[in-house]
Amino acid sequence: MVFFFHGLVGPDDAANFLSHDLWRLAMAASASPTAKLGGLPSAFTGCALRLALRVFHALAKRVGAAPPFDRPRESFDAGGRPRSLANALARNAAREDEPPEQGLVYLDLSDVLCHAIWHDSWAGIPRVQLEIAASLGRTRQSLRVIALRNRKWRDLRPLLEAADGDVDTMFRLMRAVFVDFHWSPAGVVAYVVSRLKYRSLLRRAEPPEPGARDTVFIGGAFWIDRDIIEFCRRAADRGANLIVLLHDLIPLVTPYFTGHDFRDEYLAMLRLPAHFIVTTPRNRRDLESVWQGRGDAGPVARISIVHLADEFPGAQRNECLCEASSRLARLRGEDFALCVGTVEIRKNHLALLLAWEELAVEFGESLPKLVVAGRRGWKADAALARLDELDAAGDLVQFVEAPSDDELRWLYASCRFTVFPSYFEGWGLPVGESFWFGKACAASNAGSIPFVGRDLCQYFSPYDAEEMKAAVRALLNAETRRSFQAKIRATPLRKWEDVARDLNAKIVEGRPTCDASNTAPAFRAGESEGLRRA
Repeated sequence: MVFFFHGLVGPDDAANFLSHDLWRLAMAASASPTAKLGGLPSAFTGCALRLALRVFHALAKRVGAAPPFDRPRESFDAGGRPRSLANALARNAAREDEPPEQGLVYLDLSDVLCHAIWHDSWAGIPRVQLEIAASLGRTRQSLRVIALRNRKWRDLRPLLEAADGDVDTMFRLMRAVFVDFHWSPAGVVAYVVSRLKYRSLLRRAEPPEPGARDTVFIGGAFWIDRDIIEFCRRAADRGANLIVLLHDLIPLVTPYFTGHDFRDEYLAMLRLPAHFIVTTPRNRRDLESVWQGRGDAGPVARISIVHLADEFPGAQRNECLCEASSRLARLRGEDFALCVGTVEIRKNHLALLLAWEELAVEFGESLPKLVVAGRRGWKADAALARLDELDAAGDLVQFVEAPSDDELRWLYASCRFTVFPSYFEGWGLPVGESFWFGKACAASNAGSIPFVGRDLCQYFSPYDAEEMKAAVRALLNAETRRSFQAKIRATPLRKWEDVARDLNAKIVEGRPTCDASNTAPAFRAGESEGLRRA
């Protein structure tokens, strides 16, 4: 059989495509009688399907008929050029300025890939990581976007470029390309369709071995995977510049807000010889406090601050949309306030729902509907139960579960104002995104939220229901809203390309030495003295 396939597809194809799967078939067929055989049919069929698909693609390649994959719909820039062409020209122009002596930049998105496979929609931190990847990809030819999946390294750069920087498209491609084989009719069909349609995007990467001229940039929840921690440690041992983006220190400073106890994993990550980048002065203080409280602290790691963006990806500032998706149809022409975020204990949805019900008694039909947009999260059974009850009633609250980016754009553009009642945030994306659409926000004064909100929010304590209701009452007043909206229009807002520029500057700096004297940058324009002390 090997010689038959060898003659059909050529020696290179036989060596590269067939040998591994033939070996796996032989191993499955010769399994020990004493071994557990429950998974043998699945293993055998999976190997056979992979073998058949590899033969098909090798033959198709030889006759020039390899199946295509779905590309995102083409869009055009202000000059009438296709955005993919405009982006390619921008990438080439930016890359001409890239110093040739720099090494490779490895951007690990292992946790982002896992999130895409396990969930139906994005959460905040994976979205941040993809926006950073897309922005760096436009300016760095040396960028290697990688992910560890089932202990095999994957090259994600083709997916990033196929999506042309669109986060929703990237999410769909990740879910469509990385399909595991399951022993069921639906599982077989999904696996075969994925392999036939997206073969050109499913690329293995050589095990990365960053050296002294290279940089490893990593963020998100990578610290859950010990293999990724070891990869980072080996890279640092070889002299690579290891940069870790920390969004918050919730597992250590407020562990009761997490779904699991991640203290040991987080501390293991903090032992890495890395340049740690945080997003706000509050996060920097938390990191320094945790570092100094460790028994094996040693010298303080280098810490820098890079702010995230206010920009909502793919939307023009103050954008107005007229079209809504089918499930948002009943909101067309309706007056509503918007709360964006995963429904989990830290986001404080239950207090908001109770406050809204009390405000309904006070204001009657003049109170706007409350729209809650987000995924179902953890430790929030009471909030989710009440949210479902109110959503079913339909008059006071509507739950938009796992909204797409297009749906969020419409919601932000169409709402009267936003509400963000979280107990703690490392940043608070919905606050800045509210500004991007020119909307005032009633926001919690906890964590890093006041840094993001500056003097553009009506603040309240997330622990005080009366303060929360007072903040909402203030934004129900048209004159107060117009005052906030005028300040928002006059305030410069930060874009994701600004974030990528600042991160790129940290990459160019090279491998740091331990430095406890690094000082925080000046606070952002428009921030009051009171917020500086928060």
